[in-house]
Amino acid sequence: MAITIETINRISGELIQAEQVRKPLTSSASSRYPELTQDDGYAIQFATLETRLAAGARVIGAKAAFTSKATQQPYGVHEPVAGLLLDTIFLADGADIEFSALIAPRIEAEIAFVLDEELRGPCVNASRALAAVAGVRPALEIVDCRFEGWKVKATDVAADSACGSRVVVGGDITPIGDMNLRLLGVIIEKNGELVSTGAGAAALGNPVDVLVWLANKLAEFGRSLQKGDTVITGCLVPAEPFMRGDSFTASFDRLGSVSARIV
Repeated sequence: MAITIETINRISGELIQAEQVRKPLTSSASSRYPELTQDDGYAIQFATLETRLAAGARVIGAKAAFTSKATQQPYGVHEPVAGLLLDTIFLADGADIEFSALIAPRIEAEIAFVLDEELRGPCVNASRALAAVAGVRPALEIVDCRFEGWKVKATDVAADSACGSRVVVGGDITPIGDMNLRLLGVIIEKNGELVSTGAGAAALGNPVDVLVWLANKLAEFGRSLQKGDTVITGCLVPAEPFMRGDSFTASFDRLGSVSARIV
């Protein structure tokens, strides 16, 4: 049985409500509606997007979740999940992040592309993607799940706006030039202590491949990446849970650092 528009809108409303009251839904959409497809999940995400746009938000970028095997396997995900980024979730370097506004958050270090021109699929390849890029910046993403205990499948992740919550972007835009983004290293420190290290290759083997995938995936829904957009490309280190009082700094080779504090 196909998922109806009424059901899509109902789930979208439930997710918005869960975020507003900081209380997760006790069961996932996929468990309640076993017939839910990945396209249905995206339809729920876009219904939520329209609600936020109507309230005054603007799309200023995109993200890909589950871009590494380490993040895909526990959730039965076999390809990344796309999401759109709104101006309402972007924070400046060194931002204070309100813990009480979140449900079950985790923090990730990511490479962010900044686009110099529109990038529209299908048939985008690496050369075309790189030609559209102004440069890269260091980023921290705070992911959160509106379903209890992160008990989700790929369809739920798509419905839940790819678990997006907050994005902190730091540093100047660095032209890619001769940088090999696969080898670009990062360390993340929690409360001044090193907790993990990673490299660009953790994101689909190369962050450029994430950008290519996103442009082509969004084209399936009649969407494209716009000039000026920020595109975050997935975690390079294990997502780190946190509590109020924690502080994080991600330091990238050649890109500088980005930090945030949980208050």
